[in-house]
Amino acid sequence: MTDMNTSTATATVDWQAWQESWDRQQEWYMPDREERFRVMLDMVEAVVGPSPRVLDLACGTGTITARLLARLPDATSTGVDLDPALLTIAEGTFAGDERVSFVTADLKDPDWPAELPHDSYDAVLTATALHWLHSEPLADLYGQVARLVRPGGVFMNA
Repeated sequence: MTDMNTSTATATVDWQAWQESWDRQQEWYMPDREERFRVMLDMVEAVVGPSPRVLDLACGTGTITARLLARLPDATSTGVDLDPALLTIAEGTFAGDERVSFVTADLKDPDWPAELPHDSYDAVLTATALHWLHSEPLADLYGQVARLVRPGGVFMNA
């Protein structure tokens, strides 16, 4: 396939349909998923206000980012993930939205924060991802997150 055909095929993809399909299958595993997101965003808004800079850790398709921007349109989000398929859906979903950026990074790599566009964030949010990490890499990751959350900011792992 040529680059032109690849670009044409990508341009015709219904990214919202992919996003909705992903969300539906996730809800099978976590029926209270939307409530968790609501509580996370309640906390973000209460603690850091209506225009936070958010790090969406292990962002997948950008589910948290989508809910963040729907609720707090002045927010910005940096999504981080390693999975190329999920990041492709996320990037397609948010193409052209200047409030959103994505970074491909392995959270087990000690240098992953160097890939981020900012040194600190008002909020770091994650859901249904970090439980896959073993104790030592998880403890290391929490230390890195602590350095990324600005004083008075919030970290939530749902």
